[in-house]
Amino acid sequence: MSTVLTDFSSRLKLALTGRHDVTFVYLNNFEVEQYWEDPEILKLPSLSIGSAADVVHRMEELGVFLAGDQDIVLLKSLPSPDFISAAQALGFGRSRYIAPVHNNPGLNITASLLQCSATMDKLRELAQTAESPVFLVPFGTSEREEELSHLTGIPLAVPSSMIFRQVNDKGYSRRLNKRLDIRQIPGVECASLEELASGFEQLKFVLEQGGRLVLKDSMGVSGKGITVIPDEARFQKCMSMLEKQAGKKGIRKINYVLEQWIDKICDLNYQILIDQSGGVEFLGVKESLVEQGVHQGHLMPSRLSEAQLGVIREAAIRIGEALYQDGYYGIAGMDAILDEDGTIWPNLEINARFNMSTYQLNIQQQYLPDGYYGLAKKYTLRLHRLLEYKELHAMLGEWMFRPENGEGLLINNFATVNAAFKSEGTIFSGRLYGIIIGSSPERLAVLDEAVEAALSSINEVR
Repeated sequence: MSTVLTDFSSRLKLALTGRHDVTFVYLNNFEVEQYWEDPEILKLPSLSIGSAADVVHRMEELGVFLAGDQDIVLLKSLPSPDFISAAQALGFGRSRYIAPVHNNPGLNITASLLQCSATMDKLRELAQTAESPVFLVPFGTSEREEELSHLTGIPLAVPSSMIFRQVNDKGYSRRLNKRLDIRQIPGVECASLEELASGFEQLKFVLEQGGRLVLKDSMGVSGKGITVIPDEARFQKCMSMLEKQAGKKGIRKINYVLEQWIDKICDLNYQILIDQSGGVEFLGVKESLVEQGVHQGHLMPSRLSEAQLGVIREAAIRIGEALYQDGYYGIAGMDAILDEDGTIWPNLEINARFNMSTYQLNIQQQYLPDGYYGLAKKYTLRLHRLLEYKELHAMLGEWMFRPENGEGLLINNFATVNAAFKSEGTIFSGRLYGIIIGSSPERLAVLDEAVEAALSSINEVR
């Protein structure tokens, strides 16, 4: 058994409940942010992600690498036995798994559970018969997770949905930065069309000097709700679309942040763990791989200098203490950037919930000793049939991670590979999530290229 894995599970339990002898039921409800939005606000139109939602809903399988041996992971479908065997060979995947009788791909994990009476009965029985206290631990909490907790009798180990909604608003992050005197990108929070128009007048000088602005949906996630403003014409077009909605709906309420666009060297993400007594533990910082505002992965450890790391650590502790004062405890991740002048902007936004980095912590602690590097990423596959784990493993062959050589690709989610499958012969997109481990950044690049080449044979659909 992996002692490191058990140790982190125990640390999380102690932080959230004050006890080690509890069972956590992990509910990895990705994109819970959509349920924190106020439905009575104006929003710019956005593209529908369509069948990609089927894939996103299966990201909950990442919880296999987070849960401790005595814990339970709630899944949309039971995992591939071969995938679990591979995880167990590495010291993970020894928790229990509970899934609804039927998986509706269009529903997220919480909705799937609420619609399955048999699974709800099983969770109620668990709450009543467990020898040790049982707690529900979601990725993030909305009214849906509170309903699940209420109906099953399994208490939440995290704050209420009201607290989650409050602290995950980008406007909250800006107000907190001001309160704590943390370096902040010039910008404004806008709760009405009038405030947005006024805010643009304040920031228009950025465009006049050749810069850009960016308009962000305060509850947006994964690149959604971000509009780059290169000139005044683009801003006025956004205003026109919002004004048109306002005329139809009779409301002028919005929830946006308008900021100066900062040219950067890299994106950063760091995490903290806030316990119930207000203690804050810094969990580390990674370089985020971002394309068009959408998270693609992480490079670990970051290449920051000691001075730059010091800026991040100081901000992390101060933000954690402030979050606790505002009622939040648990895991929180902050997005930051290193700009082209070498300046750290420590808090672009707070993601007070689990982050992708959260699901990498155990792997990182177990298999990324000092001197080794990790590249967490997703690979896109174009498939026309279901792909078995054994077949994928055979294709990757020598490039798969093995503890004895300490390098290779460690797969930490297989469910997303086949999540969008509809019928034999119909092409669909799948995702493979994993962490490449290597002895140097250069070795990571070699291994990544080799994995891409091995997977390319799958993508050659005939």
